[in-house]
Amino acid sequence: MTKNIGPLERKVLEILWLRKQATARDICSDLEECGERRAYSTVRTIIKRLVRKKIISQHINNDDRIYIYKPILTKPELEKIIIRNTFSNLLNRFEQSTINFLAEELSDNEDEIKRLKQKISEMKENE
Repeated sequence: MTKNIGPLERKVLEILWLRKQATARDICSDLEECGERRAYSTVRTIIKRLVRKKIISQHINNDDRIYIYKPILTKPELEKIIIRNTFSNLLNRFEQSTINFLAEELSDNEDEIKRLKQKISEMKENE
């Protein structure tokens, strides 16, 4: 399953990462405070997508009968998955062009080349 997310999904996640958990109403309020006024039904749709993608979890608060949402993935975990999926897709579809592009982009930046070499060395040591 792809973990790519849209702009509104990202904003909902940012709220959940800050709050640690929230209701749909909490998320609506926080979006409105950020200047992103959205209908409650729209926010619920976004939340359902994030639950389906297994990026957030939901559980019902039995006292209030309200769903509480929590992030399953941290921001760095989600970013790593998105980057891995995107990069794998590029390599599968355009292997040589992707490699050439990266080589050209890195060729002018010695610091980036050093960091990449260091990372490759670390990966080899951990094999």
